[in-house]
Amino acid sequence: MTRKPTTRKEPQVARLRIGAFVLETLTLGMYGEPRHTLREYVQNSFDAIREAKRSKQLSGRGEVTIRYSDDQIRIRDNGAGVSASAAWDTLTSIGASKKDRKNDAGFRGIGRLAGMAYCEELQFRTSFLGEREVSVVTFDAAALLEGMDPDEGGAIELAELLSSNVTLDQSERTDKETHFFEVVMTGLANAPEELTDIAEVEPYLRETLPLGYTEDWEHAARILEGYQGYFGHEMPNIDVVLIADGSETHLKKHYRDEYKFSKGLIGLDSIDFFDDGDDERFWGWIGRMEEPGAITDRYTRGLRIRVRNIQVDGTEIFDDLFRSYRPSYARFNSYYIGEFFINPSSIVPNARRDGFEETKAWDSIKNEFIDNICAPLATDAYQKSRAAQEDVGKLLEKVDALEGKSERLAQSSKATYDQVVNLLHEAKSLRVKARNALRKVSDADAVMADEGDVDQQVLERLRSAAATVQTAEDQAKSLIGNMLDSDSGDRVQSLRERLRSELIGEILDLLRPQLETGTFRRLERVLQKRTEEI
Repeated sequence: MTRKPTTRKEPQVARLRIGAFVLETLTLGMYGEPRHTLREYVQNSFDAIREAKRSKQLSGRGEVTIRYSDDQIRIRDNGAGVSASAAWDTLTSIGASKKDRKNDAGFRGIGRLAGMAYCEELQFRTSFLGEREVSVVTFDAAALLEGMDPDEGGAIELAELLSSNVTLDQSERTDKETHFFEVVMTGLANAPEELTDIAEVEPYLRETLPLGYTEDWEHAARILEGYQGYFGHEMPNIDVVLIADGSETHLKKHYRDEYKFSKGLIGLDSIDFFDDGDDERFWGWIGRMEEPGAITDRYTRGLRIRVRNIQVDGTEIFDDLFRSYRPSYARFNSYYIGEFFINPSSIVPNARRDGFEETKAWDSIKNEFIDNICAPLATDAYQKSRAAQEDVGKLLEKVDALEGKSERLAQSSKATYDQVVNLLHEAKSLRVKARNALRKVSDADAVMADEGDVDQQVLERLRSAAATVQTAEDQAKSLIGNMLDSDSGDRVQSLRERLRSELIGEILDLLRPQLETGTFRRLERVLQKRTEEI
C-alpha cells in the first residue's frame, strides 16, 4: 500500500493593521479630565529634571513654568531634554518608552499625547546640553482629530495618519550650555473651561503635582523629617510657577491650619504618622480636626495616595477603603486630611493614574489600610458622632422644659419680671447650643440613619427645637413689653437696671479676649461706674 505524499503549506504572514481609532483611545479615552493633561506634562518634566540631576547636568532646583497666554499654553522645564539625534524617534513613539518604572514617574510612553485632544497644534521643543540644535516636533492635532472622526474616514491606518501630520524641524542656536523641554499647545478655542480657566487650573495643580508645603505651615517640617526618616531620602518635589493674567504664582500644596467646614472654618488639631514598618511599602501622615465633621474643601479633604509625591486619583481610593470596612463609612474619610506615600518599587499606578495595577502586593496594602487606618479612624469618628447625638438628646429635653415654662408664664397672671427675664436668658443660651449642635450632627446624622439608629430624625428635631426656642424668646419679649405698658415705678426701674447690667456683661464678654488685661479692667470699672450713676 502506497501513501500519497503530503504537501506542507507555508505559513502565511498576516499583515497587521492598526486603525486611527487607537489614537482616540490614547488621548480622549485616557485623559477624559482635561486638567490631567497638565499633570501628565509636569510628570514628564519631573522625570526629566530627575534625570538631569542624576547625570549631573543640573545641580540646582528643578523648575517647571506653566504659562497661559492668548489661545496658548506652554509647559517648560530645565530638565535633561532630548538630544537632536533621538528627538524624532523619542517624541513620535507611541506606547514605547525607555524610562524605568523604578526610577521614573511615567514609563508607558503615551502621556505626551495627552494635550492633542484639546488643541489644534501640539508642539514639542527641546535642546540637549552641549548641542547647538533645537529640535521641534509638531503634531497637527486638528488633522489628527479629524482622522479619528468616524464621519471623516476614521478607517485610515494610524501610521499613515501620523506620518502625514507630524513634522520635525531642527535649527541652530548660539547657546550650547542650556537644556530644556517645552510643550506648546496652540489653538484652544474648543478646549473645555476646566483647562483654560485659571480658577479651575491652579487649585488642581496644587492638589496633584509633586510640590512642597508652604513654609509657614507649622506641620511641614515634621512631615518632611518623618518622610526622610522612613524612606532615607528627601521628599521629591519641584518648583512649579504658574504665569497667567499678568501674575506669577509659585505653587505649593493646599495644606494649612484651617479648613472649610459645613458651618465655617475648622482648625487642624494635630497630625499623626503611620508607616508599614520594616516592609517600607508606605508612609503617611493624618491630620485630625479640632472637632468631628466633614471638611467641604474638595482639594484638601480626605486621605490621598501619592507616588513620588504625585497624587494618584483623588480621595476615591480611600473612600472605597472606608466603604469596604462598612458601607456607610465612606463619608468619614472627609473628616480627616492626609497623604500616604507609596514606595514605587512596591506597586505601580495604572495607565490612567486613577488607581493601581491589581496585584497581590496592592491587595495586601489595601487590607492593611482598611485594618490599621480606616477602621480605627472611622470608629473614632462614629463614636464622637454618637456622643454628639447624646448631647443633642439632653439639649432637646431642656428645650421641651423651656417650652413648658414659656407657656405657663404666658398664661399666668402672677408672672414676675425676674421670671420672664430668666426665661429670655435661658432661651438665648439654648438657641446658641442648638445652633452648635446642628453644625456638629449635620454630617453624622446621615451615617446614624444608614446604620439603622432608632433616632433618625435628629436634624429635624433640632431644627424644630430651634424654632421652639425662638418662639419662647418672642413670647418672653412680648410679656416684658406688656409688663412695661401696664406697670411703673420701682418694678420698672428694677427691670431696667437688670437689663442694663446684663447688656454691659455681654459687651464685656465680647471685649475680654480682644483687650489686654489692664485695659480691660479699666474699661470694666468705667462702665460699672457709669451704670451706678444712671
